[in-house]
Amino acid sequence: MRHHFASLAVLPLLLLTACGDNGGDDTSATGTGSTGTGSTGEPTTASTGDEPTGGAAAPTYWQEVAPIYFERCVTCHQAGGIGPFRLDDYAEAKTWALASAGAAEAKTMPPWLVTDDGSCGTFQDSKALPPAEIETIRAWVEAGMPEGEPRTDLAAPAPEVLADAVVYETPKFSPEIQGGDLAEFDEYRCFRVETGLDADRFMTGYSVTPGTPALIHHVLAIIVDPEETGAGGLKNSEILTALDAESPDRVGWPCFGAAGDGVNPAGIPVSWAPGQGVSELPPGVGYRVKKTDWLILQVHYNLVDPKLAGLEDQTAVQIRYADSVEREGYFDLPDDFLFSLGTGNPASLEPGKPSVQYTFDYEFNYLPLFGAQSADLYGVFPHMHQRGRKLKVELIEDGGAPQCAADVQAWDFGWQIYYFYDKPLKVTTKSKLRITCDYDTTTAKSPVLPGWGTQNEMCLAGLFIVPNL
Repeated sequence: MRHHFASLAVLPLLLLTACGDNGGDDTSATGTGSTGTGSTGEPTTASTGDEPTGGAAAPTYWQEVAPIYFERCVTCHQAGGIGPFRLDDYAEAKTWALASAGAAEAKTMPPWLVTDDGSCGTFQDSKALPPAEIETIRAWVEAGMPEGEPRTDLAAPAPEVLADAVVYETPKFSPEIQGGDLAEFDEYRCFRVETGLDADRFMTGYSVTPGTPALIHHVLAIIVDPEETGAGGLKNSEILTALDAESPDRVGWPCFGAAGDGVNPAGIPVSWAPGQGVSELPPGVGYRVKKTDWLILQVHYNLVDPKLAGLEDQTAVQIRYADSVEREGYFDLPDDFLFSLGTGNPASLEPGKPSVQYTFDYEFNYLPLFGAQSADLYGVFPHMHQRGRKLKVELIEDGGAPQCAADVQAWDFGWQIYYFYDKPLKVTTKSKLRITCDYDTTTAKSPVLPGWGTQNEMCLAGLFIVPNL
């Protein structure tokens, strides 16, 4: 049985990213510690790797730092990768050392926005560098970034491809820079592909093989029920047909709004970014894909490197299906701020303020519709637009005190990630989530309304929920 509460579309999501870049902002980061810089920009405390006092040898690039970069960052930051500079080359890593150290310490690189120190939920597959690795990079910078003994035994983790999967491919496509606040060097493009299903089946895992890796920032697979009502009272099929017709000279259609502006998605079960590898749902759990569903692939292309202009891509998505599963999960997209558009009296954010909050509660009292009294909450996806500052999710049990379940203290639209818990949170019909979004409206001249456009806002906490039957 499918359960779908979301009634409006969401903007593009970036889920489960690996080491990446925020479009070059890291160049403004400063180094950590006490290292100074001379007129050439080089640190003034040069070192060969040995402390002059006879103490422990300072870290070197090849012996201590490169293994961290290769494991955590080189999937993106290598020749032909999506990152704008290399970290697998000593000379270039040295040039970017101050920025890299600052970004690692600020935990903006690799991107991992949610608080992950155990104080507000614990999450699997964290991309944030452990404190010891951050300290190693910092110590290397403070020592003058010594090279060490070059080596050839390091390599980025090999890409993984899911076996026993159905392969879906995007059409061959040459992306073009679209411009604007959220696509300065980018294009978000959607393509419909046939599922090939002759019966309802259950997705249990997926992987992605980018055709031209240097172009690919992220890939989503979005499930759309063509008969579901979207914006303006139109069917999803009508909205998608109109979107596709807007650019008849190019395959696909632009899609900041997940599958497209105004489209009401049933779920976003596939999300991928460079370095992710194979992703699998928990054992025995599956996500239903109906034989009548439409499968929309969204690809975020990044063309910040001028050399990428004119390149063609054809990306493959591998999805593994099962005929049946022990437990069926679903992706819900609650956003009462956005849903207020349908009330005739939509909510709004006061303009001209450095901090404006919107809060709503999400209840699980619908679980009996599944024949369940409890469920496992496996993951949460924070989502706002460019005015977002912070987002917090709290779990409240039977009227008790709120307990922190997810906390984003520095929202970044460029790195939108689905966070999966180490252990699922147990919820019952008496549980609820309190979702609080914080916005900066200082540049707004009039109240900020909810909506799909970049000038509007959302307060969404996507959820992956598995009822206990």
